[in-house]
Amino acid sequence: MELPLSKLHISGTFLLLVLNLLLWEKAASIPECHTEEGGCWNPLVETFNSAINRAKNIRDLAEQMHQEFFHNEFSSKAFANLLTKMNRRDQAVLRARLYCHANSTNPPDHGTEHVNIKNKKYLKMLINYVGAWTSPLYHLTLELSAMPDAPETIISKANEIEENNKELLNDLRWILAKAYPTAHMKEKFPSWEHLPYIKSNNKANKFLAMFNLSYCLRLNIFFTVYHLRTLKCRIAGKDC
Repeated sequence: MELPLSKLHISGTFLLLVLNLLLWEKAASIPECHTEEGGCWNPLVETFNSAINRAKNIRDLAEQMHQEFFHNEFSSKAFANLLTKMNRRDQAVLRARLYCHANSTNPPDHGTEHVNIKNKKYLKMLINYVGAWTSPLYHLTLELSAMPDAPETIISKANEIEENNKELLNDLRWILAKAYPTAHMKEKFPSWEHLPYIKSNNKANKFLAMFNLSYCLRLNIFFTVYHLRTLKCRIAGKDC
């Protein structure tokens, strides 16, 4: 039985609409890409790359600053004394060496909890993890700059670390807004218990706070790089 021409026309139009809808859905599922000479430029991927590079810069600078604290005349004696106290089980120094304030916000990095964590929650936790360093780094640069015998090599590294951390945090905020446009984020950065120490007029207290910051920053930034690479794979589908 042959269909009338009018019905054939309607059926063809309907099929075309369905095909167009499927093509639109497929296109919508593809990450935004800007065509440039040499290929495709994806803002989400590039922002992840930017964040990873900033974290690597912090990692390298934190290691260099840590070494300077131990070897520069400005702080080497104080840090050596702190190590001696730690070996004698001094509780204040042990806590400064082993307890890192940002750890409470560190996303899971292994096991089933790491595998099962939702990407949006993972990203939000990382924002708080990185943001936990905003206040300590600000006060580190402030106090170092006010110490007349603080060497410029340490001050400049502290300033550069603080600036990179600010930009890294901004990158993460942008990624959250881009990947999850309707997401709401209440940033809650854990307080740094050694803040009163670094603001103290007692130089030994200042060095105890720097001792804590130096060790913890080196540890935390290692995890930050790992989390960024994992989220780049999960959210952007790159470098898995």
